[in-house]
Amino acid sequence: MKSCFVIQGYGRKTDYRDGRVLDLDASYAIIKDAVQAAGLECIRADEIQHSGAIDLPMYEWLLTADLVVADLSTYNSNAVFELGVRFALRPHATIIVAEEQFQNPFDFSHISIRRYKHLGDDIGAKEARRFSDELKEAILAIAAETRTDSPIYTFLPNLRPPIDQQAEDE
Repeated sequence: MKSCFVIQGYGRKTDYRDGRVLDLDASYAIIKDAVQAAGLECIRADEIQHSGAIDLPMYEWLLTADLVVADLSTYNSNAVFELGVRFALRPHATIIVAEEQFQNPFDFSHISIRRYKHLGDDIGAKEARRFSDELKEAILAIAAETRTDSPIYTFLPNLRPPIDQQAEDE
């Protein structure tokens, strides 16, 4: 089964630009439903069973996941860092989502970001259905193609992604 790794914070997080508190677990539930409806296994870092530091399994997922969905809603610097790592490792199959009030930093102004409306503690049923359906369609289309969506591989077209030697040996 193909896999999707979701990059985002967990629980209730404050958007320090405007003070709003968003429950990212509510966002994740919708993302996970859409990913699973598209036929992919879905996992977020807090669901990875591991011992010790999260770093190794997180980097493994960023490299090996067939698809990554990055939710940048609260300007979480860890999520932005992980998105940058994904863009460096894989030329395609990365989707960025964010709450509708997210203001694109300059370097994101040319990158497609799928938007959803968050009510703070929850996402309304109508909006959840709309966003889930939109995301599922995007996942199906993006997972089926190998179109470059990484800015790194777009602007450095001769660059080749790293090879996961362990996966090659299996």
